[in-house]
Order: sequence, then structure tokens, then C-alpha cells
Amino acid sequence: MSHSLHTVFLAAASAIPVLVAASSPCTAKENYFSPAQALVRRVTPEYADKVTFRQNKKLQQPTIGKKKNKLVITARNVKEAIRAYGYYLRKEANVHFSWNGDNKSAAQFKLPKKTITVPKALEFNYAYNYCTLSYTSTHWDKERWEQELDRLALAGYTHVLVTAGLELVWQHFLADIGYPEDKIAAYIPNPAYAAWWNMGNLEGEGGPVNQVIIIHEAELGKFLVRRMRQLGMEPVLQGYVGFLPHDMPTDKIKGKIIPQGKWCGHYNRPAIIQPTAEDFPRLAALWYKHLKRVYGYQGKFFGGDLFHEGGNPGGTPYTPAAKAVQTAMLKASPSSSWLIQAWGHNPHKDLVAGTDPKHTIILALDKDMTPNHNISRNYQGRPHVWCELLNFGGNQGMYGGVQLLENMKDNAGGAIGIGLISEGLETNPYYYALLTERINTRKLIDPQAFIEEFTYARYGVKDTDITRAWSLLRESVYAPVRLQEGCQESILCARPSLTANKASTWSKPNDYYDRAKVAEAAQLMLKAGQKHKLNRLRTYRNDMADICRQVLADRARTQLPKVKAAYDARNIADFEIESETYLQLIRDTAAVLATSEDFLLGRFLKGAESKGCKNQAARGQMRKAMLQLITTWTPTHGMLNDYAHRQLSELMSLYYLKRWEAFFNVKKAELKGEKLEGEGGQSATQTTENNGEAVSTSYELSKSVDAVEQGFRNAKLKLLTKPVGDVIAETARILNHK
Repeated sequence: MSHSLHTVFLAAASAIPVLVAASSPCTAKENYFSPAQALVRRVTPEYADKVTFRQNKKLQQPTIGKKKNKLVITARNVKEAIRAYGYYLRKEANVHFSWNGDNKSAAQFKLPKKTITVPKALEFNYAYNYCTLSYTSTHWDKERWEQELDRLALAGYTHVLVTAGLELVWQHFLADIGYPEDKIAAYIPNPAYAAWWNMGNLEGEGGPVNQVIIIHEAELGKFLVRRMRQLGMEPVLQGYVGFLPHDMPTDKIKGKIIPQGKWCGHYNRPAIIQPTAEDFPRLAALWYKHLKRVYGYQGKFFGGDLFHEGGNPGGTPYTPAAKAVQTAMLKASPSSSWLIQAWGHNPHKDLVAGTDPKHTIILALDKDMTPNHNISRNYQGRPHVWCELLNFGGNQGMYGGVQLLENMKDNAGGAIGIGLISEGLETNPYYYALLTERINTRKLIDPQAFIEEFTYARYGVKDTDITRAWSLLRESVYAPVRLQEGCQESILCARPSLTANKASTWSKPNDYYDRAKVAEAAQLMLKAGQKHKLNRLRTYRNDMADICRQVLADRARTQLPKVKAAYDARNIADFEIESETYLQLIRDTAAVLATSEDFLLGRFLKGAESKGCKNQAARGQMRKAMLQLITTWTPTHGMLNDYAHRQLSELMSLYYLKRWEAFFNVKKAELKGEKLEGEGGQSATQTTENNGEAVSTSYELSKSVDAVEQGFRNAKLKLLTKPVGDVIAETARILNHK
């Protein structure tokens, strides 16, 4: 690395202040709860002078009481005090927070008539999959992250994954072991792709990353660690499991370096130095040194997985490898714990056997949302956290194992806690509100009572049409009957084919619910919105647009077969009518989504670009990377195409609509006997493995569709950052047009 660049990022890192251990009590006792008091000012400023906190270290469950005209929360520590305030806001004050809008229209500050004892929460409640931090939060700025951490603390989360800043850790680490500057730049990916880098799946995608972005991420990471500890939560940092660049010169490392091959047929995976190798302890010590340097905190909990998603152990014996990884971890931080993801075939039983049960926690990722699913786990006596995996890639679709959460008992199948692991979190507020309820109660949850509580807080009105609507959704689209990979995907987002039944390679085209119930729920929500003028609320705009979007996605599944029937009959007139009807479903989806701030591509990209600060080149990098991630995923078409598809207004109108228009033009030309260059009606199939099961997707090869896909990430697009139109008017037009 050149002296100048090395100096730049060393200086930038040292300029970020070292953190104080915020989890320790303040020297002045009256200031011990100042982080909790500051949170009250941020989330409910109108209550700032009405809430006070007291400490009782022996108190196992917080209490909510009153003294004169003040609400008094008594708890043993800051974490429990904040959780108790979250309980008060949800259960007593009707204040609603979500990723898809907050609402205080029904809020009422009231002092309890008698002291309330807050139910016990689960012990260890964990937030984020690595993928969440690319798919969900790449467009979050510091202010948005501040809101996120406040809400996690209020909901009872105790441990949160932090990866922002690892770019700078890697720069320090690789420079120290003599890896060249240009190769370091080629190794570090854009934050949009950092999740798969941190899991050992790829290198460098979306790079070389502008140093402005790298410094921004390091500053953000320091802020996240500091704020989490102030709120009583523990950051989970990245441990060292042996990753090295795939082309690391062997003369710089003492020990066996194991190539990991390709991931998803396209990406070079980082290599792994055998953890039992002579040089592993030295490398691990360097890693933890630079981790502390960047974050200002050594850390007590570390993530990191060996041989994730098809990694090659290269003859490495798992048990001694795990011992070596954990020995280095404990040397750097003697009381630390290793958090290992259980996903697919990992972790190998022999790897688990090599870990210390007192310093290991297994994150049991679980995508089975069916109501009778057995969630019990046994990891050789190692404690585990049950982790919901509701969403993949940030796809929009109403979905979730609602009945599973309602009836979960026995400490979540023997788990010490619950994990929020979905890849895309800015969806399905009903499910995630229910997840918060599950974290904070050991009782069975009454479905109707919860719906009434949820809808009153979310919309500020008590209305039987609304509760009936959500009851219909609960028993239909929120009631999966078999194992599947997230929501039923909208075929409007599928790569065009007359037989399209899903968008991504990994999903299943399950048709598991009564579409008529979703349509009825939409009508009921519309009626309530008209009656109470709910379009003034962001929460209603989000939900009404989302339910209408679901109705349109459902209609597409009956409309596309009509297009195919007209094509098969060689009837050009009918084909034009039926294909135009299908295209109108996409236009209508774009129009109704434009009425909600939560479904705007422009708003999404604006946030991602902010990581580049005022540097236009850096902002452009972020924009291009995010557009690629949510469309083709890789630079060229492959099995990951449409994996992270989003139903955002401008994506519908400027991307999916254009793909289907191009495709239908080709099919119409075929009906007329015309031959278009590069269009031959040939099909292609992508096949891969998903947790031991073969999955595939098929589409028609099309030069015209390829052109839409490849041109999109660099296109000059007219995008929305604020809603356009009225959700009630648009929904009424769409629902009343059959």
C-alpha cells in the first residue's frame, strides 16, 4: 500500500474517538439512566418531562408506577428500563413504531392506577442476518440508524450484529501482512455486497470502493457500537475464522491456505487459512487488534462462519479447527462468545464439538413458517437462539408464520432467545409487531386481541372493518401451509415467460391461500380508509398500497395463462388484448405504490448514495451497486437474477414493465411470422441446491429483455423521493376495475 493512502485511512480511523464502556454505571448515580432519558426525548419528546427512571439491582422484572404526575420505571439496569418503557408505549400509551411507519394518533399518556409488573423477556434476543445489512440497511444514514437502535432497545433486543467499518479493518489487516494496495482495493466490495464478503462468499463486487465510503462506514460502525452500549445492548462484531484474499501469496503466510472456489458459479470466494496452521494465531491477533482500533471496543460477542454455503474444508479436521478459532478469540477477549449461524449443512457436528459450550451460541436460522413446525433444536448442549427467516432478498410480499408465533411456547423450543434474521425487514409490519410481542411474553397470544391492539395503535381508530380485514389476511396470506423460501413471489417481477410462476431461482411457486380473502380484506381496508380519512397516515398508506399490490400480484397469476392461451391459439387480436391487460397490472402496481413513501426507488437510492457524502463518484458507486443488487444481482445474467427483486414504484414502471413489453413485442412478432434478430423463443433453466433440495427457474432467452436488464443500472432515471397521488383514490380505481 502506498504511504499516502495508508496514512489517509490510519489518520481517519484515529480521528474517530475511542469509546467509553457505556454499559458500566456512570460515576454520578443520578446519571446512570441518562441514556434511557435521552431515548425518551428522541422517540417521544412530548413525554420527556413526564418519565423518570429508578434503579433496583435486585429487581428481576421492571415495574411501571407513578409518583405525583410522573411515570416511574424501576429496573435493574438501563437495558431493562428501556424495554419496560417500550412495553408501556405499546400496551398503555398506544404508540406504534415500525419499519413501515410510526403512529401516535391514538397515543395517550396515562399514569397507571396500580403498579404494573413488566413480563420477563427472553434472555438473548438477537438482531440481523449478515444479509440484512446489505439488503435492508444499505440505504440507512446515521439518523435512520439512531431510530433503529432505539426501537430495537424498546422491543427488547439485546445483541445486534455490526459490520459497518469492516472495510477499514481489512485495509489495516491486509496492509500489515504485506498484501499490495491495489489488491486490497480489489478485495473490498461495495457495502451493498458486503454481507456475502463477510460470510466468505465473494470478493470485491461493486469496487474498488471509494475511500470516502470506507471512512463513512468506519464512522458509522463506531457510532453504532457506542450507541448500542449506551442503550444496554451488546454489539456483535466480526471474529476471525481465517478468511484471506483468494490470491494471497503463499510466501507471506505460514500454513496451508485452502482455496474455496466459486460461489453461485460467478464469484471468487476468499480463501481460508487452515485454523490449525502455524500462522493462524498471528493473523487472528492482528485481526482483533485492528477490530478494536476501528471500533474502539474489543467486543464480547463475535460472528463468523467456517465453510459457509458450500465452502471447501480441504481436508481440515473440524474439531481442532473450531478449537483454534475459539482459542484465538478468547485470547483477544477472554470472556467472549462465538455466534455461529446454523444454516443448510452448517455447522458440521464435529465443528460444534470443538467449541466451548460456555462461550458458544448457535443462531438457528429457520425459514419454516408453518404453524405446526417443530422449532426445538439440540446443538450438543450449546445454547441456541431461534431465528425467524421470513424474508429473502427484501422481496415485497405479504407473508409470515403468524400462527407459529402466536402458539410458540416453552422458551421458543428450548432456545435462550429469538433472532430477527430476515434479509428484508422493511416489509410485513404485522408479523414483526407480533414478533416483538413474542419476545416479551411467555403466554400464548390471542389472535383477535392482538389484531385489535395492533390496528388501533397503527391506525388510531377502532373499526370492525379493519380488524376483519386483518383477520382475513391472517387466515389466508399469513397462513403458510408448507415450507417455502419467503413470500409467494409476484410473477410481474419474473423474467418474462408465458409460463412464469415465480421470480427467483430459490423460491417455490406455492399457491397456498384463498385470493378472495385478500381481495375482500382490501375492500374492507379501503372502506375504513374512506370513512376515517386514513390516507393522512403513513402507516395506512403503506398497508393499503401493500394489500392492493398483493391483489394485483394475485390477478397476474390468472391473467398470464390467458395471454398464453391466446398465443397458443395464434390469435393476434386476443393476444394484444390479454397482454395489454397484463401490462396494465404492472402500471397499476406502480401507480398505487407511488402513493406510499415506503415503495419509492428514488427514496431508497437517495439513502444509499448518502454513504458517498458529497463525493459524486462515491455516490455514483453506491447507486450503481444498489440498482444491480435489486435487479440482476451479478453484472451478467445468472442464477441470482431477480433474487432481490423489489416491488417499488419506479422499478415496476421503468424495469419490469419494460421487460414484459419487450417480451410481448417479440411474441407478437412471432405470431405475425416475423423473425427478430437475437430472438428465437429458446428457453433456459437455472438450477441449484437449496438446503439439500434442487430448485430451478426457467425463462425465455431474449436479446430485447437482456438489453433492458443490462442498461438499467447505468440509466438516467426519473425517480420519486416523495409520494405521488392518493392511495385511497388509486386503490378504489384498481379494486373496482375487474
